Amino acid sequence: MMSRLIWCVFFMVFTVLPGCNPYRVNKNVLPVVDGNDRYSYPVEGIKAQHRWWEALHDPFLDAIIEKALSDNLTIKQAGARIEQAVASDRKSVSFLYPEITGRASGARDRKGDDSSEDTHVAGLALSWEIDLWGRLSAARKASEYEVHASREDLEAASVLLTAQVAETYFQIVEQMLQLSLLKRQIKAGETFLELIELRFGYGEASVVDVFQQRQQLASTRSRVPIVKSRLRTLENRLHVQMGMAPVQTSPNYADEFPELPDLPVTGVPVDLLQNRPDLKRTYNELVATDFRVAEAVSDRFPRIGLFGSASFTDGFSTEDRMLSLFLEAVAPVVDWNRRSSEVEIRKAILKEELARYAHAYLTAIEEVENALWQEQHQLELLDALERQLTIARSNLAETRNRYRQGLTDYLPVLTALQSLQILERDILARQRELISNRILLYRALGGSKITDVHTRRAATGGFKRTTISEGVLQ
Repeated sequence: MMSRLIWCVFFMVFTVLPGCNPYRVNKNVLPVVDGNDRYSYPVEGIKAQHRWWEALHDPFLDAIIEKALSDNLTIKQAGARIEQAVASDRKSVSFLYPEITGRASGARDRKGDDSSEDTHVAGLALSWEIDLWGRLSAARKASEYEVHASREDLEAASVLLTAQVAETYFQIVEQMLQLSLLKRQIKAGETFLELIELRFGYGEASVVDVFQQRQQLASTRSRVPIVKSRLRTLENRLHVQMGMAPVQTSPNYADEFPELPDLPVTGVPVDLLQNRPDLKRTYNELVATDFRVAEAVSDRFPRIGLFGSASFTDGFSTEDRMLSLFLEAVAPVVDWNRRSSEVEIRKAILKEELARYAHAYLTAIEEVENALWQEQHQLELLDALERQLTIARSNLAETRNRYRQGLTDYLPVLTALQSLQILERDILARQRELISNRILLYRALGGSKITDVHTRRAATGGFKRTTISEGVLQ
């Protein structure tokens, strides 16, 4: 009777109980947010390229980004984290299968007649936890999603890096254009100074006019060291982003800003969940956390283990062989709420991850909205500045003519000249900001998938050195 009861218990354990799932993981989770189902500034433009920076048609930028994706140390760190996650996943898989260990020992016993007897023992031991409640499989699934999260982390790091490199690159281009502009402005100031000194020599201008123009020219010249310092700092940053120590030589740069292509298609906000690697990383981390909850819940149930051993002494004869195989059940009786507290901890972590996922989604929508509207208003600002520049040039020409005719003093000319030069420098900065807004939009939309770039190093043959910075910074 007792043996029948035992067999019934084992039948339930191995057939009925494995079908019981104490906790179900939701793998179709979506961020719970209040918001619209479309952007306030929808764009029906062109589909973004896989390598968004190629839409700018700048071969120098292409080469620099290739170099950065190949050698940047932050990217290498993300790659190492993938290796760690994959190894951890393999480790979690190993717990699903029986573990077999071997042992061997030898001993020599000396007897009173100075003789000795050797004994050799070899054996195998088997241990296997039967995953009735899915604890081990939940841990295995959690580690699998952690691998997915680490891969998306690499993709997110790549998108961020390409945006940072492009931003630094165009800031460098801006500073080089500012230097060229300052040279032209200094030359114009010198021309004005020669004119005033000539008029002063003929008694047609006062010494105050001369000093005013000298001060204006000195002010323009004082901006050159600031721009050079900024340029060198940006070049150092770019070298670090490319995984290099700051050096004297630099890559080639474009000599003008690129013409921006049409806006990429934005789609609808929910598309960001599939397009942005940082959101996909957060999703995978969320599901992994949910599986960790399932692991903690299953840990509260009994564990059934299969254990066996085989040992042989001095050979494999049946007389010296010992075999054993048995089942063992272990169940928590009193743990002072340790396991239930662990479940509550992991559920609280899951709530935190859900809120983080929703917040990341809202932030992603905000970034797209901001980039779209900033570009629109930046274009309006540039249009207004161009009209203002036309007026400033006409004002300078008119005040200069009136000064030559002796109809006014030099102050209106000086004011017009300063206004024009400040406006020219401001327009360059605003043009670079327009490109920065577009870079932000590409990044906010996800930057498309670019990790295939990591499988190969950038070709050094197309990565030419230049003496531009040497000539400018000496």
